[in-house]
Amino acid sequence: MPKAGRYHEGVPCWVELAAVDLGRARRFYGGLFAWEFVELPDRTVATLRGAQVAGLTARPAGGPQSWTTYLAVADAERTAQAVRAAGGRLLREPYELPEEGRAALAADPVGAVFGLRQGTLWQGAGLVDEPAAFSWSEQHSPEPDAARAFYRRVFGYSYGREVDGATVFRVDGMPVGGIARRPGPGWAVHFGAADTDRAVERVRDLGGTVRSGPEPTPYGRRAVVADDGGAAFTLVGPVSTAEPAAA
Repeated sequence: MPKAGRYHEGVPCWVELAAVDLGRARRFYGGLFAWEFVELPDRTVATLRGAQVAGLTARPAGGPQSWTTYLAVADAERTAQAVRAAGGRLLREPYELPEEGRAALAADPVGAVFGLRQGTLWQGAGLVDEPAAFSWSEQHSPEPDAARAFYRRVFGYSYGREVDGATVFRVDGMPVGGIARRPGPGWAVHFGAADTDRAVERVRDLGGTVRSGPEPTPYGRRAVVADDGGAAFTLVGPVSTAEPAAA
């Protein structure tokens, strides 16, 4: 994905956890990723080596604990209108983020929830593609053709060839995320891991669960896990010499 801080329309730029218990979430992710936390009036920001890497907010009443992927936009209002025109829904209208810009929350036509982030001084996660940092997001649903049509219309995505039900989407020619035929719908958030197997054991020690893996993939050793509040995410380690490089 593009380097942290570089703006591109439609690129996954930020991830945020809607937490049942913010204190418990801080303990889990601080223990797993060595994140530190900055308390703001409306949310908590997780940092790694001083850089912002993720957000934590209190979940809506009755909602599940879950991760949300935010896509970078130049104009939140204009993109919100495009979401509606393409068959999506606005779950939260564009709103102000003090000293950062504007944001909104939406759902695509197959029901996958995602966010919009319009930056001013703030341009997204300060670290990406590193251990303990956000590295990738994939939209999952049983209807990937409908999803691809929606995101192409709203964000102008182009797509590579489909492999095992998954397609990489590109912005300005750069591969920045994926759309895959999977149970869902939803956006799956991926974090880097220096050692996936050790990270999985740490997830278990902290009260989380393992849903699949660890297993080798062309993109690194991967495991799908959930935190101690039930929010799923994926851990991906570096590609080893025993694994084929991604095409």
